[in-house]
Amino acid sequence: MRRSPAKPRAGGSRVLRAAPLAAALLLVACAGARGPDPSELRVFEPVEPAPPMLPDSAERAAGRVAALVLADRPDSAAALYAELDAQERARLDVDGTPSGLLDNARDLLLAAEGGRAYERYARRALDDGGLDPALERHLERHLETRPLRVAERRLAEHRTRKLASLFNRIVPSLARLPLGGVLDPVETGRAALASLLVMRSFPTITTHERQALRAYREFAAHNPDAPELPDVRRRIEHYETKRRDHLYRQALLAAERGIEAGRPEVALEHLERADRLIAGRREVSRLRERAARAVERRDARLARSFGAQGLVGDALGGRELEEFRDLARSTLVGPLHEVAALARAWRTRHEPGPLADELRFLVTFDALARRDETAFFAEMEELARLDVAASNMSRHAAAVARSAEQNPYAALEATRARSTAELRGWLLLGRRRHGALRRDLWRPLEWVLDLPGLVASTVTFPTRIFQYGAAKRRFSGPVLHAGERYLQRFPRGEHAEEVHAELERRYADRGGWSQALEHHRQLDAERPEVVADYRERIAERMLEAARLQRRTDVRASIYRMIVVEYPETPQAEQAKREVRQLIAEYTPQRVRLSRAFLLEHPEVWGRGALALHPELLDDEQRNGEIADEGVTLVGRNRIRLALLDAEPLVLEVPAERFARFVALLEQVSYRTLVTDARESAVPDPQRDLFFERARLGLLETADDRPAATSEAEFLSSREKYGVVKRTGSVLPVELVLQGGLEDFGFAAFPRIVMPGERADAFLYR
Repeated sequence: MRRSPAKPRAGGSRVLRAAPLAAALLLVACAGARGPDPSELRVFEPVEPAPPMLPDSAERAAGRVAALVLADRPDSAAALYAELDAQERARLDVDGTPSGLLDNARDLLLAAEGGRAYERYARRALDDGGLDPALERHLERHLETRPLRVAERRLAEHRTRKLASLFNRIVPSLARLPLGGVLDPVETGRAALASLLVMRSFPTITTHERQALRAYREFAAHNPDAPELPDVRRRIEHYETKRRDHLYRQALLAAERGIEAGRPEVALEHLERADRLIAGRREVSRLRERAARAVERRDARLARSFGAQGLVGDALGGRELEEFRDLARSTLVGPLHEVAALARAWRTRHEPGPLADELRFLVTFDALARRDETAFFAEMEELARLDVAASNMSRHAAAVARSAEQNPYAALEATRARSTAELRGWLLLGRRRHGALRRDLWRPLEWVLDLPGLVASTVTFPTRIFQYGAAKRRFSGPVLHAGERYLQRFPRGEHAEEVHAELERRYADRGGWSQALEHHRQLDAERPEVVADYRERIAERMLEAARLQRRTDVRASIYRMIVVEYPETPQAEQAKREVRQLIAEYTPQRVRLSRAFLLEHPEVWGRGALALHPELLDDEQRNGEIADEGVTLVGRNRIRLALLDAEPLVLEVPAERFARFVALLEQVSYRTLVTDARESAVPDPQRDLFFERARLGLLETADDRPAATSEAEFLSSREKYGVVKRTGSVLPVELVLQGGLEDFGFAAFPRIVMPGERADAFLYR
């Protein structure tokens, strides 16, 4: 019996049909994000608890040497140092690696002998070489800070600055001369003449010389038996004479300025100081006579101003006196229109006599009450033109009419005119719009020196046309200040609408959107589309400010202000998105160790600290690799590991291992600070507090205060200073390329590098 062929099963058919789909899905999965590499699944290496480290005999001997030195027992310390030397030699015969204990013990032992002996030891040790890097840098710093060395270095810097001032002034013009600048021949001659005057502008004693004088004094005070002392004392006397002469000239200059400024009493104080510095100079006597005459003239003016004069020919009485008292009370506390009405009534009912100008002064208050500022200040100007001998109110009227505080609109108009004149002058002559610079020389000679520059500024007029917009905004600052002063004095004044419109325009040109909006809202014709534009610009600027903030709470508060105060703007929605991202990414700490830093200091991530898997830093991407961002400490004992082409991992480090890691990190940071001359300490109290808590094992709860967050970064030397490790240029000169449209010339020339000032230079000025 024949069997019919078996029909294929439906399930098998479905499997065959699904095979291409499964293959496609597999290909898509392979083309998507990669799976975790082996090292990313086991980030930390298993580490056995380290046995307690006990000091060996050499370490114990070094500790006893330190204790004996601190106990002022140098003989016993020297004997023990000999034993330490023998032990160190025996250990070197075994493994050949110096421990550094011997060098540091010798340094401590010789430090107790005194400055001169220690200085000789430091020089000899540096010449021999082979020291521990930290000790070597310590000895270098010690020698660099010795008083005589400091004085020599400061005087060398002083000479370099004087030479560079002359060299750098004349060389650019000489270098450009053969390259054909339009004004180069004239400019070269001017530079040569100006260079001869540079020495005249140098102070009698410079800051560097005063620093050298301080160092010489310190040496003389601490080394009374030094063989260099006679020479040092001669130098002290020389620079002390220069310092005294410098202070004397400064006192004379201050006295002259005091006399010119109408402050003769200040001038007399400076002249007393000059006389104490150098007594018996005739120029002091001449200036003292000028100051005394100025005091007499001032006292005479004050006596004339405050002297009592008769008010009226006959005393007031009866009804006249009563109404005069009412007028006086109203002038002090009454409204302006009431003062004017009472003054007008008194003048109508009684004979004004000598009080006519006082009453006229008070009647003008009516115009001020009506906000007719033009009429009020016009009347003040008329009163001010009266003869002072005939009217004692002319002086008061002049003070009102010509005061920037009392008559702010006139001050605004004057400021506006000055600003326009300054802008036009800059457009025509650039930075030389004020004429020749003053150098305390004969004025025609100053014009001769600056004539080439004035010609060059005139010729380069077209180049400033392109900068007109920015210059216009820069010169509008005084006008804004004067306008704000007017609105503060007369918020509803006659010219308030005009001033608000002008300030709105000027603030908008400068990008002051908040101020522009405030003034626009004070206008009678407020436009909603302008308000909306200003609000959007304000919100955009606030959003930019929030992104620049490092503190999380400050950023969040700015985001909140945008959402609450400007909800209709597109920036409000953007602020909501950014604040949600800020909350999602917030960590109590953000202390970052870059990948290059980890490679430079393997002890930080090795088995004795974090114990990261070595494959994460072996430059083999197939087994997982840490990205350039490195490791970030995010709070408590957690770290965020940035991975190459993968999402970062947030891991928790055992507390004991984390404390050891932080201690090693600080040790590496300190060692770099004391061995690398380019390094400088960067204060970060938040980082230090976090590290201290980590070392003490107090990280059970994170410090979530935004003020406690640190964003410190630990970078490699290459990331901070570049590929070449150097502390400065080998040559004392640098090559400069100079030229452009402003001077129609081009040149390449050397320039002497000016030595910078030390951090304590302000103490010697």
